[in-house]
Amino acid sequence: MKQFVVFMCPKCRNFTNSPLGQKRRRCSYCGTIIDIKKANQALFDSPEQALVAVKEFNAARGGDEFQKAVEQSRARFQRLLPDEPVNLEKIMTDDENVVLPGKRARLMTILEEESKERPCTLDRLEELCAAQGLSWEWVEKTVQTLSNVGALIFPRPWEIQLVGTAEDTSPKSDTRQDVSLEIISFLRTRKDRVRIDEIVRHFEERGISEDSVDSSLERLMRSGAIFQPVVGYVSLV
Repeated sequence: MKQFVVFMCPKCRNFTNSPLGQKRRRCSYCGTIIDIKKANQALFDSPEQALVAVKEFNAARGGDEFQKAVEQSRARFQRLLPDEPVNLEKIMTDDENVVLPGKRARLMTILEEESKERPCTLDRLEELCAAQGLSWEWVEKTVQTLSNVGALIFPRPWEIQLVGTAEDTSPKSDTRQDVSLEIISFLRTRKDRVRIDEIVRHFEERGISEDSVDSSLERLMRSGAIFQPVVGYVSLV
């Protein structure tokens, strides 16, 4: 049977649990996405044992019982760790990783591919977003927003599922500006490929939102006016 860990939410300080090895889960009490790696954890051999412990710790508000359980679990955790540290290197090639330019477009593509037909764990989402250059801090805020408007649900606290589409969940889509021509003019002033974040920063300094730049870049990509010579850069055709 799968082992579970019990830990405290840093925001509301209520105890909750998740399967051993899970990195993040949503707090059932306040909705915060908890970074489990940073929390003291008590290890239990079954979800039933963990559930009983959650109830006891919440009733006692932690106290000595939780600290004792944490201390007893540390030796068990050590036995689960590999003898040698694992070095994971992400190998990326231009042909294998063609992504849409906008952060939100990249996130929605991941969600539609990974969580539309079946739930996706937060750990899996974090890995995929990191591979696409999306910071977890931004992803977490966006996921919370999508959840608040009903576009995402949490079948389990450590899983998410998309119940809308990229078009349905794009906020303030009616306020976006089409700056496609301006982007073309900007790229013509450059002799080589240009970083996408440099384009975004250039137009933000002129009062144009990142969403407007992202949607315009996507439009230009789809029309064939620009392309990505390498991931994170665009260039005129």
